[in-house]
Amino acid sequence: MSALWLGNKGNAPADAAGAQSSATAEIKELVKTYNLSYIEKLVAQGQKAIWGGLSWEAPLIYACDTIPVGISELWRDESRAAESVAENYFQIPPEFCSMIKAMIGRLHLRAPDPINKVIYFGSVCEPIASVYELAKSDNYDVFCIENVTAFKTEDKRPEVVSFLVKELERVALWLNDGKPLDEEKLWAEIKRKNLVSQKIRTILDLRVKAPLYLSSVPTMELLLGSTHYFGQPERYIALLDQLIEELTLAAQAPEERFFIPIVLAGGSGGKEILKVIEESHGAIVGWVAVGTEDYRLDVPPLESIAHYLLDSQKQGELGEGAGTSATYRRFRVEELIKQTGAKGIISSAITGCPYGSVVQKTERDYFKGLNVPVITLETNVHKERPSEEQIMRVKTFVEMLT
Repeated sequence: MSALWLGNKGNAPADAAGAQSSATAEIKELVKTYNLSYIEKLVAQGQKAIWGGLSWEAPLIYACDTIPVGISELWRDESRAAESVAENYFQIPPEFCSMIKAMIGRLHLRAPDPINKVIYFGSVCEPIASVYELAKSDNYDVFCIENVTAFKTEDKRPEVVSFLVKELERVALWLNDGKPLDEEKLWAEIKRKNLVSQKIRTILDLRVKAPLYLSSVPTMELLLGSTHYFGQPERYIALLDQLIEELTLAAQAPEERFFIPIVLAGGSGGKEILKVIEESHGAIVGWVAVGTEDYRLDVPPLESIAHYLLDSQKQGELGEGAGTSATYRRFRVEELIKQTGAKGIISSAITGCPYGSVVQKTERDYFKGLNVPVITLETNVHKERPSEEQIMRVKTFVEMLT
């Protein structure tokens, strides 16, 4: 499916009046109701929750009657106060990654934390691993899934899959206080995740022809919810069905508003950056944010999760939290360029992140050789308006693509 470079430059920008999804209000409501305070209320009522586990391993966490809480919740609020603790108490340099500083500062401020368990995959960057090691001094119970990688097909050997299955068995015993995994529960979670993933892929495919109908901010929120379902899976799945119906019709009608199709690689840099892109006549049609495959149903459930992880690695998906090579994301981005007809790439990373810098450098060099324009943005985790320099760079880039 190819994107169309629609309209003429005199038409209204992306945020002007035009056909808009009636589901946008529902997405906003789900986002507003699902937050850390909501999860903490469930914990107070006896529900188990852990920091992390909101990626490829999420079906297993849910099957153990536990809520995985994304680490992004650590900087949703009080991020500046947390960063101050990191700099003054932990002596982390001011110019270092704001995400790392917000993580360690907020975990320290929350101690003793009602959510005191932490899980992570051993492939994460060294600073994140160090954050979790430091968190142990605040009495957090930290579990590391030993790193397993298969960047090539031949690397996914039976013994590699078997090792990861044993690691996942350890996770289940840790979460279930020594009790074995309920495989029927895990199958139910895997099948639900597959159903959601299939609907998300359909929405993203339809949206290529109507990216202004469902704008970037609600799309981003929808993608973020594809793992936690905003705590209301039935309501979330019904919303996906509604969007598929709406976008099927929207994709059939010619879009008269002018837009330039763009692929976003990395984090969005926040809602304000997405708004600036659309105000500049850009439209995000490709997102490197979710996996493209389903969990297998022809193998035992823990093995299914193992295959999903290892396949994601070699496809350059799900980022470092899944052990994906920093150099592989460019292949997924290139695939999206071909699928969507995008005119350029916005590559985003956290300021001071060594991992992100490597990825951006790799992508700049690679796509320069393919004559695909790329702009790299560095952002922080604070909920603040982008700098005037960032806004100008985005606007200039989109203008150049015309």
